[in-house]
Amino acid sequence: MKPIYTISILILLFILSCQSKSVAPFQIQIDSISKHWVPDKRIGICDIKVINGAGEQIILKGESMFPQAKAEALKLFRNEGISIIDSVVILPDTLASEKQWALVNLSVANIRSKPAHSSEMLTQAIMGTPMRVLKIFEGWVMVQTPDRYIGWTNKNAVQLMTYSEITHWQKSPRMMYLRGDGSLFSDLSKTSVVSDLVAGAIVVMIDNHKRNIKVELPDGRTGFVSSQDWVNFNSWRDTVMLRSEPMITFGKQFMGFPYLWGGTSSKGMDCSGFVKTVCFLNGIILERDASQQIHHGVEIDITQGYDKLQKGDLLFFGSRTPYRVNHVGIYIGNSEVIHESGNVHINSLEKSRTNFNPELSANLVGARRIIGASAEQGILPTRMHQWY
Repeated sequence: MKPIYTISILILLFILSCQSKSVAPFQIQIDSISKHWVPDKRIGICDIKVINGAGEQIILKGESMFPQAKAEALKLFRNEGISIIDSVVILPDTLASEKQWALVNLSVANIRSKPAHSSEMLTQAIMGTPMRVLKIFEGWVMVQTPDRYIGWTNKNAVQLMTYSEITHWQKSPRMMYLRGDGSLFSDLSKTSVVSDLVAGAIVVMIDNHKRNIKVELPDGRTGFVSSQDWVNFNSWRDTVMLRSEPMITFGKQFMGFPYLWGGTSSKGMDCSGFVKTVCFLNGIILERDASQQIHHGVEIDITQGYDKLQKGDLLFFGSRTPYRVNHVGIYIGNSEVIHESGNVHINSLEKSRTNFNPELSANLVGARRIIGASAEQGILPTRMHQWY
């Protein structure tokens, strides 16, 4: 009997092998569609798989943020006269929850690669940051931040909202915090803390006590803060302009602040998180990573030195062969750059200076001017971002 069993298994494996090969050409085409719609997986999801079902059934399975991508995949099979089972979920999953929006209700929400505290931290979002909710898994929420970054955050870190609720928040008298860090107190005596605060936090003002204001957090908690540390967000959003001196001032406000991989707050930040935070405090929503940031703004020729650079230009560092960008800083004039590497500090690109950094000088691969550049996704003024 053993030889018969062996032959049966071999036949089954052969059939399965043939079936797997039959969908392989389709998967290649599906992958091409997915890459067209999501060239950068940090800011989009299009994961569609072709699998063999029972008998001769073919199943299209996975998820996509782009209905057009799913439609193209389905058309591919229709053109071949092949009937398939459609199991592709479009994100956000409107069937799972009507609350497709969220506001961060902690000083900082950590956003991770997977729904687990042990997974890599990709980025952070500050209190009051509006986000799209793509899906919910147990105690975790997959979100997309205003700079389009996608990841998982703990459900306790956000306040889930419907479209009408987030619209109401947009019309509220919001305030934004400008200091590096601080606290929200339960009463005017300021003896009990409700929450800590970081630069860029957005809350709703519910009462003005001249030197102090009473504010409400996204989850309904209330407290008091000193009015001198805040600006009216709506007025600020509509009038703020990206300029070099405020950029440098805010950058220096973070001097000595520690490095944190994935960080974008005054609790800790990485190099691109530092630049992104400085830009946000000056009214610009910059893309998240240095390798993304280098594609925006006006390119500045640095092949003959630094004479063409202006204060506020972004400097990018990495390798030329192969070309790779892995670090970014802000040019502050006189051959100096402020950047986050271990901590926020200033280095010079000139050998004669005491703060000369030979590694930075050797690895400078590009410069971009975002001050005065045309608005586009990646360097978008806050007033033009529909989520705010």
